[in-house]
Amino acid sequence: MYKQFIFIALIVLSRVSLLNAQEALTLESAIQIALSNNYDIKVAKNGSEIAKNNATKGNAGLLPSLNASGGVNYSEHNEDEIYSSGALNFSYTLFNGLGARHTYQILNLRKQQGELTARFNIENTIANVISGFYQLSKAYDELDVASENLQISKERLLRNESKYEFGNINKLEVLNAKVDFNRDSSVYLKSQQSYEEAIREMNVLLGRSAESKMQLIKEKSNFQEFNMMELKRKTLEENAEYLLKTSELREDEIAVKKAKSGQLPSLSLKSSYSYYENEIMGTNSHTQLTGGLTLSFNIFDGKRKKTEIANAKIQKQITEFELQDKKLKLEKDLINAYADYQYNLKVLALEEDALNAASLNFEQTKEYYQLGQVTSTSFREAQLNLVEAKNNKAAAGYNAKLSELNIKIVSGVLLEQ
Repeated sequence: MYKQFIFIALIVLSRVSLLNAQEALTLESAIQIALSNNYDIKVAKNGSEIAKNNATKGNAGLLPSLNASGGVNYSEHNEDEIYSSGALNFSYTLFNGLGARHTYQILNLRKQQGELTARFNIENTIANVISGFYQLSKAYDELDVASENLQISKERLLRNESKYEFGNINKLEVLNAKVDFNRDSSVYLKSQQSYEEAIREMNVLLGRSAESKMQLIKEKSNFQEFNMMELKRKTLEENAEYLLKTSELREDEIAVKKAKSGQLPSLSLKSSYSYYENEIMGTNSHTQLTGGLTLSFNIFDGKRKKTEIANAKIQKQITEFELQDKKLKLEKDLINAYADYQYNLKVLALEEDALNAASLNFEQTKEYYQLGQVTSTSFREAQLNLVEAKNNKAAAGYNAKLSELNIKIVSGVLLEQ
């Protein structure tokens, strides 16, 4: 008997001490920690920053070029000679068939694509964090159920041991209660292990050591209502993957124009200012300013430009097909997610009713068992039915939350919450 007391006491004390020492973790704080620490998010943000840095007029060739050069040379021959020179060179493309302008437009589109890619990666990471938080909550519920069930089995075992000491029941009743207590103890330890594994998984998602301690603060199980027409509109306006493919199509359209610009003449301006000095028995120096316009036109290049234009048009058509396919798949995913959400809410309602029935059945059976009006087998059956109902309700709530999360991901409104 005392071993059972000690076992339960150790469980309670360990849980209390852990709660006192651990950091409180809510869903909101988990998301904030992930945004600050998660390495996937950091990589995504840096990738977006590179695309942003590249979107400049200078990279597109819209700005002039100015460079300076200079040097000093010494020669020892019949007489010492020192040569020094310097130059400034200026060049600017006045017109190249609007190729530079199209390049600048493409760079800005790639900047937008970088932002969308970063947003897509951030959404995925946050979705994983939210899913992990729900999984952690489910594991916590299962541990809580296992703890309560173990307490019930402990009370039954103590009661039977007390009755046996007074000769009211036989030894078999005590042994059956002990077997059930040991089995429930094993279930509790397994649930505790699963909960600790879920904590480690969450810590990795948050970008911190797997051994970091936390105290889970569960959120209220409120479920959002959705309007299907509004969701369809939001999906085409907000879904990062769809917007990314739309931007890629726009880039391909501009790429066709850029390829065609190579068929037009190019006009560039060049100018230079140079300085020369030769010191030999005195000084001899002069300066020179030059400048000019250059017009060039590609008459024949082996049909390379024609091939480039044809390939650009084909790539544009490929992207159009991909965009249409993405639209159809998103619509299908949204309908499936919405139907799954409605189904899981119905299942949750049924499991809540089942839990209420199982709770009433257990309380009634427990009362009859204490009065000696039902067998220990009936009591155990009611106890296990209650455990199953609690776990089923927790699983149904978890599934409903995941399907709600999936709707937000597909419709692109996850970051708006």
